[in-house]
Amino acid sequence: YFNKSASLLKKYFERRAAFLDRDGVINYDYGYVHKIKDFKFKNGVLRGLKYLIKKKYYIFIITNQAGIAKGIYNENDFKKLHLYLKRSLSKKKIYFNDVQYCPYHPKGKIKIYRKKSSLRKPGNQMIKNILKNWLIIKKKSFMIGDKISDENCAKKSNLFFSYANIDFFKQIKDNLKWVNN
Repeated sequence: YFNKSASLLKKYFERRAAFLDRDGVINYDYGYVHKIKDFKFKNGVLRGLKYLIKKKYYIFIITNQAGIAKGIYNENDFKKLHLYLKRSLSKKKIYFNDVQYCPYHPKGKIKIYRKKSSLRKPGNQMIKNILKNWLIIKKKSFMIGDKISDENCAKKSNLFFSYANIDFFKQIKDNLKWVNN
């Protein structure tokens, strides 16, 4: 029974995944975005996220949040913004399966966050954490970022990578063509 249930679980829960940086990919990056009033979705993001859901992709946010370590905002500010996003996106039937963030920075002002961490991109611990907890078809998955640290994180994780461009929806469609061929 166990072997059969394991294969059934895999059949129903193993999916392709989109790993998305937040600032500069999902929303416009105005520098340390942490307030609801400063969070603006980029062109085509809502349509692109809906398309990923329709195509049965897991959607993960992978984001460095050095502003926490630098004392610009705190973890509660970050969590408050993401709770707002979760509530407003759920009304549109859009859901992130997981949000991983790194509050650490080696030059942080806040002592408990001042350290080097494999969570911080270009490290790939955030992706490793997700891969440990979700059944993912990695060779059909991808990452979108806007910085070289995102690209290096994706490379370390053996994920197809593309830099954020002007139209998120078009980029999603293009990425799906690449990873599904």
